[in-house]
Amino acid sequence: MIKSSFKIGIFINSNTKEHSTNWSFPWIEYCKQNNLSYQLIEPFSQDIIQSMKTIDLLLWHFSGYNFQEMLFARSIIYTAKRINIKVFPDFNDAWHFDDKIAETYLLQGVSAPIPKSYMFFHPRNVLEFIDANPKYPLVAKLRNGSGSHNVKKIDNSNQLVTYSNQMFSKGFSSSPKLIYKSVSNIRSTTSWNSFVKRFKRIPEFLQTLKSSQLFPNEKQYVFLQEFIPNGGYDLKVVVVGNKLSFIGRHIRKGDFRASGGGSLFYDTSFITKNVIDIAFKTSNDLGFKCMGYDFVINNETGEAKIVEISYGFSHQALVNAGFYFNREGELFFEPLNAPYEILANLLHHEKPE
Repeated sequence: MIKSSFKIGIFINSNTKEHSTNWSFPWIEYCKQNNLSYQLIEPFSQDIIQSMKTIDLLLWHFSGYNFQEMLFARSIIYTAKRINIKVFPDFNDAWHFDDKIAETYLLQGVSAPIPKSYMFFHPRNVLEFIDANPKYPLVAKLRNGSGSHNVKKIDNSNQLVTYSNQMFSKGFSSSPKLIYKSVSNIRSTTSWNSFVKRFKRIPEFLQTLKSSQLFPNEKQYVFLQEFIPNGGYDLKVVVVGNKLSFIGRHIRKGDFRASGGGSLFYDTSFITKNVIDIAFKTSNDLGFKCMGYDFVINNETGEAKIVEISYGFSHQALVNAGFYFNREGELFFEPLNAPYEILANLLHHEKPE
């Protein structure tokens, strides 16, 4: 039972136009549907700390593409937690958000199944790695950014030297590229309705692009993962509490990357009990309230590997699956609405006054 005076604070950044995929909207809907007291809070107001003291639960779906939010969101959220406000995302969910090297260290720490990963912080270490005759291809990733535009396939030593030289000099921008994104969307569009939906979201993408261009170039490191041969897809597997669902993503034609392509499927036969067990165990080991895991399945060995993690993802794409699994692998034909489920779980643990 929730206290009648219990108040939920939902952060909305007025400095940027709200994106249609932002979780603030379903959180507002949930509060209205359940007659819960809430208020919208501007996270960058002058009196933000004082404003937070009037709420009991803070929710903020901050964006990895927003430079300002990535600089300050975690400081604000963890301050709220320190003054005994319940928060989402919590420290465990978000300290590593949009940092693939931090994610890799974290997953290595609990022996989660991930591809072989290599982090180099001096060019001579890359040359030593090349001298050891590594197996190609390798996948080079920038520490931040999503949608696969910051992921490159390295097929030989010459390409790796060229990539390393740039990373240890001027570096690469992690901002999405307008031409790349446009061509990618066109290539993965399968219907007129899909094309219209994407066309309507062009203003959102331009706003995202403008904000993301404030990030400095990524440089002074090289991050590599082994290439996992797969069957032309990857899986975005989401765990929220005791529920798991997924979004299947086909790889773009003529490419090796699936993230950001928009060609989705929801065939439950692709989710094995092994994948379910790995996802739930990793969430348990690392204390996640909500986590999206990018899985690739080796089509030669059948092994499932986690290549990236993120607390944020397209909740509507997940809702469209229309089902979820429990920890035992039982299938239930009810959609998993991640923002709804997160808020419900947080409220469920409240004690009566």
